[in-house]
Amino acid sequence: MPFKRSNMRYGHIIGYTGVTYQDDGDRIISIGQDGDIRIWDGVYDEDPTTSCLAESIWAVLHSGSRILVATDLNTVQAYKYPELEKDGIEFRFTAFVTSLARNERFLAAGSEDGTIKVKPVDGEEFELGGLDGPVLSMDVSRKDLLAASCGDGQLRIWKLNGKDLVQTFGGLRKVKSFEGNVLYGTPAFEPSRGHLLAYPKDQGIVVVDTSSWEQRKVLKHPKISANFSRCAFSPRGDYLAAVTEKGDIAIWEYKTEQLIEGEVAASEPHPIIGLAWHPKNNGELVICDDQGQVGEVKDVFESLDDGNDLMEMAEREANGDMELDNDMDVEDIYSKYVAGEKPVEDESDDDDENTISVNKLKSQYMVPEADDDLLVDMLGKAKAEDHDDEDSRSVASAKVVAKSFRMQEYFQPGSTPVNFENRYMCYNHVGIIRAHRSVSDEKENSIEVEFHDSSKHHGIHLNNYLNHKVAGLSETVVAMGCGSEVENKGSKLVCINLVSFGNREWSCTMPGTEEIIGVVASDKIVVVATDERFLRVFTTRGTQREVLSAPGPLVAMAAFGDHFLVAYHRSPANEDQQLNLMIVTCVKYKLRCRDIPLCLSPGAELCWLGYSDKGSPVTYDSAGILRIYHATANMWFPILDADKYKAGASDNLFIVTVAESLQQVQLIVCRGAKYPLTNPRPLPMNATFSQPLCDVEGEKGALEDVLMRSVYIKSDEAETVLKETAIKLFALACRSETEQRAKELVETIGSSQLVPIFMKYASKIKRYHLAESLAPLLPTFQQQEREEEQQELETNRENAAMVAELQHITVEAVTRRDTTPKIKPMPMVMRKNPFKRADSASKSSPAPSNPLGHLTGKAIGFSSPKTVDPEEVPSTLEPENNENQPKNSATGPKFMPWFEDNKSRLKEQHPDAATDAELIKIGMRQFKAQNTATATTPQVGAGTPATEKRKLDETDKGESGVAKLAKFGFTKN
Repeated sequence: MPFKRSNMRYGHIIGYTGVTYQDDGDRIISIGQDGDIRIWDGVYDEDPTTSCLAESIWAVLHSGSRILVATDLNTVQAYKYPELEKDGIEFRFTAFVTSLARNERFLAAGSEDGTIKVKPVDGEEFELGGLDGPVLSMDVSRKDLLAASCGDGQLRIWKLNGKDLVQTFGGLRKVKSFEGNVLYGTPAFEPSRGHLLAYPKDQGIVVVDTSSWEQRKVLKHPKISANFSRCAFSPRGDYLAAVTEKGDIAIWEYKTEQLIEGEVAASEPHPIIGLAWHPKNNGELVICDDQGQVGEVKDVFESLDDGNDLMEMAEREANGDMELDNDMDVEDIYSKYVAGEKPVEDESDDDDENTISVNKLKSQYMVPEADDDLLVDMLGKAKAEDHDDEDSRSVASAKVVAKSFRMQEYFQPGSTPVNFENRYMCYNHVGIIRAHRSVSDEKENSIEVEFHDSSKHHGIHLNNYLNHKVAGLSETVVAMGCGSEVENKGSKLVCINLVSFGNREWSCTMPGTEEIIGVVASDKIVVVATDERFLRVFTTRGTQREVLSAPGPLVAMAAFGDHFLVAYHRSPANEDQQLNLMIVTCVKYKLRCRDIPLCLSPGAELCWLGYSDKGSPVTYDSAGILRIYHATANMWFPILDADKYKAGASDNLFIVTVAESLQQVQLIVCRGAKYPLTNPRPLPMNATFSQPLCDVEGEKGALEDVLMRSVYIKSDEAETVLKETAIKLFALACRSETEQRAKELVETIGSSQLVPIFMKYASKIKRYHLAESLAPLLPTFQQQEREEEQQELETNRENAAMVAELQHITVEAVTRRDTTPKIKPMPMVMRKNPFKRADSASKSSPAPSNPLGHLTGKAIGFSSPKTVDPEEVPSTLEPENNENQPKNSATGPKFMPWFEDNKSRLKEQHPDAATDAELIKIGMRQFKAQNTATATTPQVGAGTPATEKRKLDETDKGESGVAKLAKFGFTKN
């Protein structure tokens, strides 16, 4: 009986399409490049269940109550079936997953990036490498063999138990990318025993023995000249179906190699890229093509009756052709004949419908010589196991298990994974740190430092004896961190100063078993993150500054000048990563921290963290959104969407630096990969900031984007750009007959300098009503600007006065507490006069610095006015005393004592002052006003300083020893 092909019907948009059956075969599941998954009751179902799960879906696999879907997010997402509720992530790759395969013990996924990850049921995930192209298709046998066809034209077979590559076949078509390909070289194992492997090669299907890897057969169709793309065995291995790149279908009965007649050619020669047999072995299979269409093939063979299942399996067991452990599907037999789906009458016990007469089955279908005991034991064991499973399911269904989500681990911004042989340890605006190691012979293990500006620093080449894994680079230092696995000496930080004399290198070993997980460096500090959640801050010369504790698990760090950023988990992850950002400033030994939430796209992870050239924090997530933090507004602004620079779904961006002054981002586009290659060296490109505004392609949207960025982003010519863009937007609004929008724009900007220009332009284009409505805004804006300037000046003045007063108080307090005698050289003193009378005043006063200062002009014969002894006037040239003394320390009241005395009065007069800072500002105003009034009021009975000095001079009538000694002098004529 010839097989029949149905007409192909619409399933998805044009592009890659996949199709499979449920495990029980009741429904068809299809996926497409439109990101939809559809569940069909049949090919002719007019209303299939449809759900959009992603931008694109590349592979699907149904497994019991779960369905695995490979999306464009480079993950294999698990969903509950048929509710399609998320149930965790099974795999993560650097590119999208192209193929999924499983058996009872292993689950495997292959990716566009040329990697295969395998997850055992009772073990840890491992990876199979050595591929030189994308994974095109895979299959797993009952004997735990994994076969995968790759874009390099090779078919490889691994033994999963030992992770060994056991065989390789060549000669397949070579392709560079999975997307757009129609020849997949799909391997297919014989499902019942796994002793055969079939794969398409050119115009034939090659069948090999999995024991000896010898070629058994090559199946061909005389009417087909196109290349075969996929092939698949029927559920029992009796038939083999294959499809071609021209839409042809060929089906053979494997044992006899007889071709099944039917509709081989298609009405429309579109490549068939999907093929799946019905699990119930009823002679049906479903297909799909690269146009998104779905169809089916029927009547390949007649469906066997229920008894033939048991008869055929019993015959195989009796003949020794079947392995009981691997090939006897006991659960299917029991579900058909014991569990009540299709009960068989039993003469021995009519009351129990779940019992079966083995003798009756044997008498109907088997020869008398068959072994009875084996089948009885098999069915009894299956029944007991089934009841145990039902009990366990009933208990498990009563338990509510909380769903857990993966929390993002720590990563170094600007670096590539540690397991790469040639990797970037740091890639930023200063230079590149590359690590090279040889995994095979372990002879090469070195670090290379290269600077973008070779005129400032020359390159550095180091042998990586300590096995450094993390590094930071700035204009002044190269910082590297290693683990404690080398010689068990503890985790170590090693730094090389780039601008230094003497010993340029210094190091520091972490205490105990503390391990370094991250290092960042700026031109002033080096910050080390450890597994104890410590943040150790060093200067670039090696001085330990601070040891801080992080509030949660660390994710990433960055440094700029005296500042550094720390991203950490503030709470366990759910569908989103819950991250916070610490912005820490450390000037001298003063610390200040600002903790803010870190914005991420839904379901995304943090991919890069750093500073712009103006010192603004910047983040980049896995969804491709670059954000910058505006400190004044305390808000995050999206400034770049990576989708504009991606040519394919597997492309990614690698951020190098963000130039806020130029409003540009320097990045590397990684084609088909997540990280850039070290050789050949990638070329960075500059991308201009562009906020994701609505209708940004139009003139209005583009101008609004420029206007917003000039307001919130610190560019070099922000004010000029703001004015030019505002004028263009005003002109555009006038041309669009939206005068109210034009006036609203003027009111929003609020610039008195632009109002005359707007009025002049409105009058020029004869919008007189608009010009008249703008005229009253000019004095309003001018008044507002004057008030803002006055308020800003007053605020700056108060802040400066407060800082000066607080600094004086601090210095005074330190001076009072400092009782340590100062060590300084004694003043050089001339020989004392033996005739000088030692009175009480001279005993207590120190020796004069001028040895002839005691001689007056009159004594030595000169009639000069009275000179004042320098010791009587406080000197202004004493550096040891004036270095830390304020100007107003000699006389006058101090603010802080006055403030403490009047603090309660100020609180009563100003109850609206919420904080002490506001109260200090108010007190500062009153204190200054009071001092000003006191200085301008003359004091009663007070004389001038000159009068006081003359009075003291006149009252000093006594003759001193100085005058007596002066009599011995003489005057030269």
